Amino acid sequence: MLSSNSVDISDPKPLPFQAQCLSKIDSFHGRVLLSLEMGLGKTLVSLWWLKQNLDERTPAIIVCPASVKFNWQREAARLGVNAEVLETRRSRTPRLPVVIINYDILPYWTEQLQAFKARCIIIDECQFIKEPTSKRSRAVRLLAQQCRYILGLSGTPLLNRPIELFPILNLVRPDQFAKRRVFAWRYCKPRWTPWGWDYSGADRLDELHERLLRLCMIRYRKEEVLTELPQKIRSVVPLPLSNPNEYMTAERDFIRWLREQDPSAVIRARRAEEIVRIGYLLRLCAQLKLPAVTKWIQDNLDTSDGKLVVFARHRMIVNELSKLFPSVVIDGSTSTSMRQQVIDRFQSDSSIRVLIGNIYAAGVGINLTAANRVVFVEMAWRPSDHIQAEDRCHRIGACKTVWCYYLVAKDTIEERLCRIIQRKQGLVNEVLDGTTALDLLLSDLWQT
Repeated sequence: MLSSNSVDISDPKPLPFQAQCLSKIDSFHGRVLLSLEMGLGKTLVSLWWLKQNLDERTPAIIVCPASVKFNWQREAARLGVNAEVLETRRSRTPRLPVVIINYDILPYWTEQLQAFKARCIIIDECQFIKEPTSKRSRAVRLLAQQCRYILGLSGTPLLNRPIELFPILNLVRPDQFAKRRVFAWRYCKPRWTPWGWDYSGADRLDELHERLLRLCMIRYRKEEVLTELPQKIRSVVPLPLSNPNEYMTAERDFIRWLREQDPSAVIRARRAEEIVRIGYLLRLCAQLKLPAVTKWIQDNLDTSDGKLVVFARHRMIVNELSKLFPSVVIDGSTSTSMRQQVIDRFQSDSSIRVLIGNIYAAGVGINLTAANRVVFVEMAWRPSDHIQAEDRCHRIGACKTVWCYYLVAKDTIEERLCRIIQRKQGLVNEVLDGTTALDLLLSDLWQT
């Protein structure tokens, strides 16, 4: 699914600014606030640095939001680093020297992970520990205190006020940021209220910025490295299913499962079982990964500015997502007269951050350059459908890099379909007839 003006975000060769990040992490002795804007490769930079001296820097713990932990595992595997994802609240002894765990379950694993004796902890989206008394913050602190190396990752480490920076700064450089009260009086313009001291203010920000750059912070913004970035960057993001057993049952015994769901569909299924089977399984994937998709989109909106264009195939998915996010919608039911009004509103109204579109209805012939992030929550059959949809944001004259995210259900037919489409792009692009392209995909789908 790559072209001459695009690149997979997991390309194993660091860009020049990423190589500079690696050198700076070393110069800070592996204790940093890695504050790259979203999409500039915080995950890869961290994993490259970990791999440079794996024996010295492991065991290692990666703490991250639940919506991205399988992406961490995937990117680690691409670099030749085996990492284990910890799930559920039932703790056990980790099996691999690199473990990935999400914030929600971390407090239940603290005892086992303390015994793990990690040398390095990577705290992804470290603004999640801005409240020092929360369970997740206390758990991170207990583990980080054992570690020689601490990498705090966030494109937006300061969401509202300087006091939110203190927890991660105290972990990374306790010698320089030892006391919360001292930090607050210097940089937060404290004021007395009937309920105690209020540290929500801000003061001496130029001084704080200079100290951070000198002591521990590595900061790059997209506009600073635009000349190094390709015009499109694509990333496949593996997501878990809410009920993997239901999917496994459906894939293993499709007709029996279908009879339980919809008896009238069995006759239709036997006529063209393969195509119908694939269609049902893809719809089931979309439904079962919807909670993880929702969480990923919300995390993306919370941790970055700007707008998103979200593409799906099935009306049920479009409808469910439109209920969950303040958005505008373009699908098959959008009239011609309403279509341009929806586009104009998305392009000009700053309060509308999400456009949700059917990949066929909204994927051609329109201009959505107000966004430079495109999210696919379902796969189309042909690479050309995705390229057309991506190019709603990547238009002639646009100067921004477009970031394209493919949210794919892990260990399912959807993941296999994604691989096949990537592999067959060159061949499919030469095929003018859509049925022939579909047959090419179907012939491989069950052999992968």
